[in-house]
Amino acid sequence: MKLNILLFFAGLCSIGCAAAIPDEEPDVTAQVAGVLESVADGKVALERFTERGASYLAVPGMPALMKGCRRPLVLELLSRNVNGEDRLYVYRAKCQPQALRIAIDFNKAARINRLELAPER
Repeated sequence: MKLNILLFFAGLCSIGCAAAIPDEEPDVTAQVAGVLESVADGKVALERFTERGASYLAVPGMPALMKGCRRPLVLELLSRNVNGEDRLYVYRAKCQPQALRIAIDFNKAARINRLELAPER
C-alpha cells in the first residue's frame, strides 16, 4: 500500500508546477518547516509522529533530498485537504538543484501520519 501511495505522489510531482494557494495556517507551515529541517539534520523528534508516520522516515535518501534547501526553509502551500479527522497538506520547497514536493498528513492529535518528499519535475 505504501508503495502505491509513493508512486501516486511521484506522479503528482511530475504533472508540472502547481500554483501556490493562500496559507491560512502559517503556524502549521512553520511546524512543517521545523520537522523538515530536523529530518535534514537527522534529529527527528519521533513523538511528533504516529507509528505509521515514523515508517516514512525510513525511506532511503530523505535527508539527502533536504540538503539543497536553504535555511530557514521556505514553503509554498499547494493544497490542503481534510479526510475525516486527518488534514493533508502539500507544499513546495524551493531547493537546489530542484524544488521538492512535500506531502504531510496530520491526525486529529496533530501527530504526523505521513511524510513524503519527492523532486518536483
